[in-house]
Amino acid sequence: MGDHMEVRPMLTYIKVSTAAQLQMALDEAIAGSVIELQNGIYEQSGPFVVKDKHGSDGMPIRIEAASLGMAIISGDSYLHIEDSSYIEVSGLMIHSGIGSTSSEQSLRDRGLSHRILQGVHPGIQLQSSSRISILRNTFALNETGQPYRFLTNKGPVWGLYGIEDSCRYGSSYDPNGAVYSGPTPYEDAKLITDNGTHRHYIRVEGVSSYNRIAYNEIGPKRGFGAVLIYDGEGHGGRTISQHDVIEYNHFHRIGPRVTNGLEAIRLGLSSLSLAPGYVTIQYNLFDGFDGEDEIISVKSSDNIIRYNTSRNSYGGFVSRHGNRNSFYGNFFFGDGEKPGMSGFRIYGNDHKIYDNYMEGLTDQVIRLDGGSHDGGAEGSLNPTVKWMSGDEEKSAVLEDLSQEERTALLRGHWRQYHVQVFNNTLVNPGNDAKFLALGGKTYQPVGTKVYNNLIVSDSGTMVFESSAMQQAAASEQSPAISTDEYDSGHVAAIKPLTVDDVGPRASQV
Repeated sequence: MGDHMEVRPMLTYIKVSTAAQLQMALDEAIAGSVIELQNGIYEQSGPFVVKDKHGSDGMPIRIEAASLGMAIISGDSYLHIEDSSYIEVSGLMIHSGIGSTSSEQSLRDRGLSHRILQGVHPGIQLQSSSRISILRNTFALNETGQPYRFLTNKGPVWGLYGIEDSCRYGSSYDPNGAVYSGPTPYEDAKLITDNGTHRHYIRVEGVSSYNRIAYNEIGPKRGFGAVLIYDGEGHGGRTISQHDVIEYNHFHRIGPRVTNGLEAIRLGLSSLSLAPGYVTIQYNLFDGFDGEDEIISVKSSDNIIRYNTSRNSYGGFVSRHGNRNSFYGNFFFGDGEKPGMSGFRIYGNDHKIYDNYMEGLTDQVIRLDGGSHDGGAEGSLNPTVKWMSGDEEKSAVLEDLSQEERTALLRGHWRQYHVQVFNNTLVNPGNDAKFLALGGKTYQPVGTKVYNNLIVSDSGTMVFESSAMQQAAASEQSPAISTDEYDSGHVAAIKPLTVDDVGPRASQV
């Protein structure tokens, strides 16, 4: 018998050192192309576009820096990947400016004028692309000139980030408006940004799956807008990217405080929240996050958030919309003094919070909030939703409504059903924080189970169950928390259960 020799396809290496060479290489890429960016700055009119390009499992298309962090995407450019698969982007420094809609020629040249972004540019945008790997990149975008707004005792003030003496009074930015010469939120923590131009560093949109975002250095980020967003098909759609993995990323120097809209990760939209994502967020570090009260904001269903670490960070991990999300094995470390550090805040059905460690947090450590809307216990894609309008309770089948009406209902705080909290360790909260806060709003949680949690503290409220305007319907009547889950028995509505009720130091709930 003759020798058998396996013939393997060959990789094609293309070295580029200018923006024109890079875009040409992207246009001509095939499976197995390795596009190596030499040290330098890459900038053109609009993003570098990867369109309709497909590698394979063994022969991806690789876009990589020759030296880690030394190939810099800058100016009006960013990376736009659309209708493509098996692409790997690694080792780049993303330092894009906020951009302008007048410099988008690279999109127009490829028939993508409809993708021109209004406002400011991201660092990387994935549009309807699957099995894309974003690895070992640094996202430190240039935010100079990005508008932001904050409130003073003399009214709203608009400023441009990084531009000295740019602040003006007014309801919108007017360079000729009355000058504001006082401190900004970047100098005074008591001033909180409440609006601005949203800029997201990484955007994952359209119908896609099995993408991986890993080992990236992400920060600083000082301007308005979430860092990493999953918008799927948008408010008119029904799905986000599925089976993605977000792991081993370092989020840092994100802030200052905003009222809303500066999450580290926003996984979905309210309109998409009932759709399954099957996304895993794991092994990420959130270090000194100071944006808003949602570090991770989950707005989709069937996701896993595990093994992440939040260190001295404002806010917590939130299941804002959606069902059946699992939060386990996460670590939260606070200093017991910085205000607003929390663990979890939950809405929706059948979530699980377990095996987490939370120390030195200063806000409600686990908040199982009440709901303004009731989507029922089934957690289906087309529930009948109830809500109060004045003194009257109304209801509607979700898919019978217009897109605008549907979106409005999905933006509400949905009642919890059958949430489980178990095997967590909570240690020494500060500011007399509540370990577990339950209920409120219109619809009280139903069927919550809290068990086998270890609380170590000399003070603080262990469990606080607030009243709701309306309790469950007669057919749903059950205690908000199972009565056999506490050594001390029932927890009465509005009556806090303190550490003193069950003994100091170590208590099991």
